Amino acid sequence: MVSLFPWIAWNAAVSMWCYDLRNQLFADVFDDNRQEFVQFTNSKEITVETAWRWQFERMLQYFKS
Repeated sequence: MVSLFPWIAWNAAVSMWCYDLRNQLFADVFDDNRQEFVQFTNSKEITVETAWRWQFERMLQYFKS
């Protein structure tokens, strides 16, 4: 069964950053052996769980680091 949690996070990013910025930052949200990840366009990855805990500003800082 596929979790809807990554797609909720994907869509929530639009309400925080708009489509353009979200699409510049996020390359993909994917599942790897039952763990869900956010992959950024700079090739960094974090788990969806971590992304949710960090919230959007901290994810943006992580992306820029």
